Amino acid sequence: MHSVYLPVAHVSVNLLWMLFFGFIVGGMAGFFGVGGGFLITPMLNAIFGVPYPIAVGSSLSLLVGITVASTIRHSKYGNIDYKLGFIMVVGTALGVNAGAKLLTGIKYVQGLLLTNMGYHIDLIEIVMSLSYLVMLSLIGLSIFRESLKALKMTRGVVMGTPVSGEPEASAGVKRIRALRIKPIISFPASGISGISVWVITGIAFAVGVLSGFMGIGGGFIMMPALIYVIGCPTVIAVGTSLFGIFFTAAYGAFTYSLDGNIDLVLVIPVLISSAIGSVIGASFTRKAGGPSVRMLFSLIAFVAVIIVAVKLCATLLYG
Repeated sequence: MHSVYLPVAHVSVNLLWMLFFGFIVGGMAGFFGVGGGFLITPMLNAIFGVPYPIAVGSSLSLLVGITVASTIRHSKYGNIDYKLGFIMVVGTALGVNAGAKLLTGIKYVQGLLLTNMGYHIDLIEIVMSLSYLVMLSLIGLSIFRESLKALKMTRGVVMGTPVSGEPEASAGVKRIRALRIKPIISFPASGISGISVWVITGIAFAVGVLSGFMGIGGGFIMMPALIYVIGCPTVIAVGTSLFGIFFTAAYGAFTYSLDGNIDLVLVIPVLISSAIGSVIGASFTRKAGGPSVRMLFSLIAFVAVIIVAVKLCATLLYG
């Protein structure tokens, strides 16, 4: 009764479930500052059966709309370092092209295996699933350990002064900030007195590659990187991450639209419900506090790992 056929993906999905899915993803985007792409792409494939290339393109299109609403919300709260965000956009634009070409290369190899050797194997799904499993597991584990430590500290008082809940600048952060590879630039809004612009663009390029290859805005890499690599405060990292994701996703969506890998029948209803969820999610970021935001982020990553792992096992066992 509520089934909708997706003409590009060639699958039928339940409209109500798709709307609910969009609302949850949008809420996560606003709350965590990650865009939701790290969950949208694998879940479209694992739960709704959308092929990965179309899931990637449609996910990037969704991220454009999702990040607009939540970015505006974070801007009102003063959570965005625009200077930092604009510099990162340059690096991500370069990375998106590299990531998209990488996915095209895997498709080409898959075609060769079928044509020349008769191997009918979904190489794209296997490579993409393994990529998500490794990256989400590593990121989720590292953030879980740090946020658990921070939450324990915030329950007490150190030297009579409440603990802020922000991770202390590690030796790695201090070494990175100490790199004097010119040009050196400061970011007052993030409390960074000086850092090499090459560090910022390097992080952004890596995010762009992930975006073009995996159909993500890169927030689940960008947000932790801003916090743990350059020492950006959590709430600023969330808002700035979303700001950068908008441009990354827009460019990536344009790239995939040229190959016809975007299903608008899928994108439009999910976008509507996710926009509502993103506004609600953004309003809770400051209330939850930095450590709680990071803890929940890691738990969501673990849930995604389980779902992707189950789907990958089913693919390997049953084809």
